[in-house]
Parts: sequence; C-alpha cells; structure tokens
Amino acid sequence: MTFPRLIKLSLLLFFTVGPLPHASWSTCVRAQQPYGTAKSPETLQGLSDLTTIDQLMYYIPGIGSASREELLRQNIKPYMMPIRQVPQTGMEWAYALADCLEYYTNLNSNFKDNLSPDYITMSLANAGQRPNLVDGLALLINSGTVSAAIVPYNSAAIPNSVYSVARFGITNFGYLFRPETKARNRVFETRKALSRGNPVLVELSTDAGFTSVQGSTYTPEGPGTETHFLTVIGYDGEAETFELRSSLGRNWGAGGYVTVSYDDFGRLAQTGYVLIPKE
Repeated sequence: MTFPRLIKLSLLLFFTVGPLPHASWSTCVRAQQPYGTAKSPETLQGLSDLTTIDQLMYYIPGIGSASREELLRQNIKPYMMPIRQVPQTGMEWAYALADCLEYYTNLNSNFKDNLSPDYITMSLANAGQRPNLVDGLALLINSGTVSAAIVPYNSAAIPNSVYSVARFGITNFGYLFRPETKARNRVFETRKALSRGNPVLVELSTDAGFTSVQGSTYTPEGPGTETHFLTVIGYDGEAETFELRSSLGRNWGAGGYVTVSYDDFGRLAQTGYVLIPKE
C-alpha cells in the first residue's frame, strides 16, 4: 500500500470510528483546536459544522465506544441525577440544560452535585434578556451556573454568595440538527452522540396532551401544537426507539421517562444540541 493511500485510510478510520476511549474520564479523547487559532463568532455561539462537532464530541470511557453492542443500543440513564419537576413548563429548557451539564460534571466525582437551572434563567432575566435555551447555552460558555445548594430550585432571587462559589460551564455546544434537517439524519446524529456517551438536548414538537402522558411510550395523537425540551438518554437499534427524560416529575410517563419511535422522533424533534464540556 502506498504512503498516500495509507494516510487516506487512516483519516477514513478516524472520522468513521473516532478516537479510541481511554481508561479515565478525565482524559477523554477529542481533537483540539490548534493553539493560536482565531475564535470565530460561530465558535463562540455554537457549532453548526457536523465535521467539527464530530471531532470535538467526547467519547466517555466505559460508556461510549465503537463496539458492536454499543452501536446497537446505548443508555446513560444510570448516570443521570433523579428526575425533577419543573415549576412551570416555560422553564423546561433550563432544567434539561442543567441535566446535561450535571451528567458531565458528576461523571468523575464521588459527590454528585445538582446544578441550578434557576440561576441560568434569573441571570438572563436580570441582564434584560427573555430567557431561552440558546442564550442559556451562551451563558454556560461565558460564565456558567452554580450549585443548586446555592440557588435552589424555584428560587425568587440570586444571593450575593454566588460571587464566591464554583461555577460550572461548557467549552461550547453543537447543533446536531435543525428543523430543516432530514428525519433520518436527525435519528443518525442523535444515535451517534449517544453511542459515544453524550446526552442530546432536544426541542420536541408535541400534541396538546403531552404534559399528561402516562405509560412508557409516547405516540402523538394530534398535531404538534406545543414545544417541550427533553434529554435523549438512550436508544435501542432493534426496537428502533429513543428513550427521553423529562423534567415534568416522576408521575409523568414512566417515572419521568418515555420511549419514542425513530419515525416519530424524526418528525417531532426540531432542534438537537450536544454539549462540549470543559476538561
């Protein structure tokens, strides 16, 4: 085999299989942006290029891998914190965002910390912004959130103590798919992120009965009239289903979780996000 062909083959294997998992979470393998590279506005506000997202996305040792079994099914539910109940549906995005960040923060820690979604929404509101998911992601890039022990759930104000405590944030985030993305590509990109051990925060278009769903499966029974934010935490390639985690409490769905078919997910999932955590 000639040297140029060997290089091409190596590159093909890297982008198809990805870097090999390491034995420790603290040394997750991912491509690094060259030192001195100018930071583009897109880099500061989230990545859209799937090749770049693919390079920066983490492999979580012991969870994500390229093995045949992990490619067939994956589930990170055991690594998530307990289900919470959002005080109002307009804050679902903040609770889902805190869920995803907690996952990365707690993986390598014996002490499991709840992170504050209320700090995110109140910080944005105090800055004169109407709180929304994209601005919340930018806040995590620029300053981060704090422990829920400092700003508890359903807080009415931010205490002065936040200025002297640890912050938890992200390096960046990626748009795995958008409303114009083909349904099969939404399924593919979500599966790929999960196979590497990454939760996917998804904006879901649902029928009007979504908040009262009971049972382990969600099948839409009407047109999409509402928008809800959930975390995709698993998939089953044989059953062709995703498992989604809500912030609607344990009495919703099956203990706060439901499964959705690939077909329904491809139609209902409007935008998908993956976090790129700090090392």
